[in-house]
Amino acid sequence: MGINIKIKSFNALKGLPRFVYVLAVIAALGMSAGLYRLYAGLADTTNLSTVFPWGLWISFDLTNVAFSGAAFTLSMLVYIFHMHDLHAAVRPTVLFGLLGYSSVLVILFFDLGRWDRFWHFLVYPNLSSALFEVSWCIAIYSAILTFEFSPVILDKFKNEKISKIVQKMTIGMVIAGITLSSMHQSSLGSLFVIQIHRLHPLWYSLAQPEFFLVSSMAAGISTIIIGSYVSIWMFKQTLSEKIIEKLGSFVPWIFGLYLLMKIGDLILGNKLGLLFTSGILSVLYIAELLLTLAAIIWFSVKKLRATRKNALNGALIIAAGIVLNRFDVTWFAMKSIDGATYFPSFIEIALLVGVTSGLIVFFSLAAHFFPVFSETLPVKDLPQSELVALKLVPSSAAD
Repeated sequence: MGINIKIKSFNALKGLPRFVYVLAVIAALGMSAGLYRLYAGLADTTNLSTVFPWGLWISFDLTNVAFSGAAFTLSMLVYIFHMHDLHAAVRPTVLFGLLGYSSVLVILFFDLGRWDRFWHFLVYPNLSSALFEVSWCIAIYSAILTFEFSPVILDKFKNEKISKIVQKMTIGMVIAGITLSSMHQSSLGSLFVIQIHRLHPLWYSLAQPEFFLVSSMAAGISTIIIGSYVSIWMFKQTLSEKIIEKLGSFVPWIFGLYLLMKIGDLILGNKLGLLFTSGILSVLYIAELLLTLAAIIWFSVKKLRATRKNALNGALIIAAGIVLNRFDVTWFAMKSIDGATYFPSFIEIALLVGVTSGLIVFFSLAAHFFPVFSETLPVKDLPQSELVALKLVPSSAAD
């Protein structure tokens, strides 16, 4: 009996795409770099210093948290605003959110100088610290995402009794999750409110918490749209264009508010002059604004957001703007002290690549062994015109 189970598990693993095995090796090598970092310490393995205590890892974490906000954004639309026609996207989005937050926690662990004391925030609270609030919110929200994903596991093992209990608790847990996610998305922005002497004035703002929160919602929508396209090739499943179009319709409103907030901050903060006199930083800030404006215009046109490939292009514009903003705030726009500079070490890059690879591997394994895409569309059921557009069938098939 045990041998048969092992054979079935091995055969199931053989069905995974080959690149997943490559990523698994990269993830293992990355974690080896991480173990060496724990052994040798931050000073000998990273280019972090007292001048630049935060570097590539924190930039990645804050970017990843924004895109992992897809889970709280979609949950809010489905369960709070009762847009149940979007429910097909919930399971893969919650899984991505769970793994995204897990990868954030892994990176934070390796970023700690005293990693052996990672648990101290649980028992030694510093109630005046924004970082303490962020740590608690991320930890608890990760647990809530685990709960939200539990129906997928219960479906696999056909445990209807526990499934009914979970179903009754879902709304309460979703509300708690949305609250916690909103709190830490904004609190991450609060971390930069106190850096008035380090963050360049173009980015420094008391409204930074609101900027982070609103932009994370747009980032979440882009995550879902990009994921629906990637899943075509990885899992032969996807979302309908109707769902994609509806999600895209929210972008002009969310990013429109975000752009108005940014422009208002420039005007009220008397920073318009800096927009054209800050050298390369002016270029970076203007690039953020232009990407935001481009996404607003793109998703305002129904013909562009209503087709899968066009929506993907628009989502990539959003993603580029979010990545640029988070790296600007956390790294590029930080003023140097005494001419000190920072560029990540090989160990920093290797660990980051390893964790990212591991995220994809675990998502692939979960999607392969559990009904993550049970409510989505099989690619083979897409309209013939879409299959042709995606080059999954020859154009002659449409004739």
